[in-house]
Amino acid sequence: MIDYKLYLIRHGITQGNLEGRYIGSTDLPLCREGEKQLQKLKRSRIYPEVQMVYSSPMQRCLDTAEVLYPDNHLQLIQNLREYDFGIFDGKSVEEVGSTEAFRRWSDSGMREAPEGGERMENFVGRCEEGFCQVVEDMMRRKITEAALILHGGVMMNLMAAHAYPQREPVYWQAEPGEGYTLLITPQIWHRSRVVEAFDPIPYKKNDRKEPEPFQQFDLPKQEEEE
Repeated sequence: MIDYKLYLIRHGITQGNLEGRYIGSTDLPLCREGEKQLQKLKRSRIYPEVQMVYSSPMQRCLDTAEVLYPDNHLQLIQNLREYDFGIFDGKSVEEVGSTEAFRRWSDSGMREAPEGGERMENFVGRCEEGFCQVVEDMMRRKITEAALILHGGVMMNLMAAHAYPQREPVYWQAEPGEGYTLLITPQIWHRSRVVEAFDPIPYKKNDRKEPEPFQQFDLPKQEEEE
């Protein structure tokens, strides 16, 4: 049976990131510092060769794909766009932190939708639909190695939902231009929607070719039929 590798990579830095703003639906490109940081990573470390690049449709992800994988075919996954912060989008905590609307949203643990924004459960649900679209497309077309360029919040929630070892979303934070290697085994995926998380990427140049898993762990057992 064929196994598949999917490399999740967070997009590079935008001006909004540098300014500490909530950047969700605001469609910013990479800033000059973001492009330089990605080029430095590309020179000093190793991004695996892939057959396909999947990406969020937002410009910062498209720019990242162009820097890291300029010669690869790109397929956009609409459901993997970043969380919509509504009236907080493009704003800093200093600008909105004292407002009643922000306090209500924060007190809800971000579960409630900010005004004009997105409920967290809807965000997580559509991201999972987008991720499943990528995995199923890889299997259908026998694409054994692919990259997925996406957003930090999207990555954290997808890893928490589907990756082993199981961790809270905050554990799966990644720096711009960095991410994780996922090993997808069709039998396990179709049974449990689970993927194995391996070493972070890009790899250091002296790393072994086959990355080691984060730790030893047991995958979910198949339920016995009655």
